[in-house]
Amino acid sequence: MLAVLAICGVASAKDTASIDAISPLTPPCDPARAYCFAVQLHVAQTADGLVVPPAWIANQLAIANQHFAPLDVGFQIAGVQVAPPGTEHVRTRAQRNALGSAVTGRVIHVFVTAQLENVDQSTTPVFGVAWRVKQRKIIILSAKSWDRTLAHELGHVFGLPHSTYPISIMNKTPREEPARETRTFADEEVAAMGPGMKRLLRSKVIENLARRRD
Repeated sequence: MLAVLAICGVASAKDTASIDAISPLTPPCDPARAYCFAVQLHVAQTADGLVVPPAWIANQLAIANQHFAPLDVGFQIAGVQVAPPGTEHVRTRAQRNALGSAVTGRVIHVFVTAQLENVDQSTTPVFGVAWRVKQRKIIILSAKSWDRTLAHELGHVFGLPHSTYPISIMNKTPREEPARETRTFADEEVAAMGPGMKRLLRSKVIENLARRRD
């Protein structure tokens, strides 16, 4: 299945070229996956262009696909939009809630901003958040995010809380072991995400695109 690239908003030639570069770097779901879910991207821009390069987005998505493989789940880009003006720095709850105006369809909406503030501790920026709007969770990522931040926030979308499993990317506790590159979802978390995924499917928040291949 081919990913569809939708360009919305007003962009300069430089910005449009950056948006056009995203789709070729983000392939469709692995056909071996039993579940494939669409991601709608909303990328903020400044006078200098998009707040992240296309390769940054491709890397976040590729790593998310690696971590969700044990659940037999893959993700692919449904479309890319330039985020509304003012979303290049998300400071408040009101700004987060306002993103809900762009939420439509049975896809996972991911907004990418240059900087995301912690609404509970204003002096501490955060890398990402799964934020509830319109009876679903959207994802907001900061350009300063770790490479596993999208995977972490997708874990929240599928129902996971933060955890204390040493291996888990849902564990926010500073630790030296196990090595960062070996961390992923704990087996218990993979098992827990199955029912959460099925609830999202039953409520028609997301759609399994893999069924279209049958």
